[in-house]
Amino acid sequence: SHQCHINQLIIVLRGSNDPLLLFCEDDVIQSMLKCVMTILLLIGLSSSLSYTAFAAASGGVLLGSNEEDDEEDSGGIVHDAVRLNIVAFETHEKNFTFEHLITGTYAQLFQAFEGKANVIFLNRTPVIKDGDVLNIQEDALRMAGDHLSNDGLNCTFSFTNLSDEDSEFYSISGLCNMMYGEADGTRKVRAVVKSAVLSEANYGVNAWIAIYENKEAGIIIYADVDPK
Repeated sequence: SHQCHINQLIIVLRGSNDPLLLFCEDDVIQSMLKCVMTILLLIGLSSSLSYTAFAAASGGVLLGSNEEDDEEDSGGIVHDAVRLNIVAFETHEKNFTFEHLITGTYAQLFQAFEGKANVIFLNRTPVIKDGDVLNIQEDALRMAGDHLSNDGLNCTFSFTNLSDEDSEFYSISGLCNMMYGEADGTRKVRAVVKSAVLSEANYGVNAWIAIYENKEAGIIIYADVDPK
């Protein structure tokens, strides 16, 4: 008999509303597979669910699966590659409040801010995948007296795509530098963009989600996902 411990072997079940992660450990791969099958029997795995089991401590060795290899049969990833639309606005109205979710086309987005805020940058990315890093730079370099100074907004974003055959999941996080050109050089304000969940990819409806806002500076950044 072999004792299971909750830490090394990973079993992923798909097809349920709440994905289940189970972990167990054993020194021998064959014994680990027995552990897998025992757990599957204990939880009453039905044929409608698919599972994949692999040994995390053994270089990702596949132990067992009932999933089809053909992506067309299993559905595959909904959107393994997408594009992001990223736009930044700046307002000088003290009492202006940005909406944190806006639906509509580019034109409708701009109409919502017409006369109230100005566009800093608007960017449609190349096709991107999970783990890609995006760099967006919009700044002007100039001489300020005897100094060089920059004025603008530069951002680096990390994109995560955890979509599968059942659902879409995209998120973005990053770091931005707001730069202000002054007489003695450049004043920088660093902005941390915390991880933000984005909308599903859809050509028909753009869902602009605020991923960062600095109320003191009057700056907000929105992101939207499009199929490639």
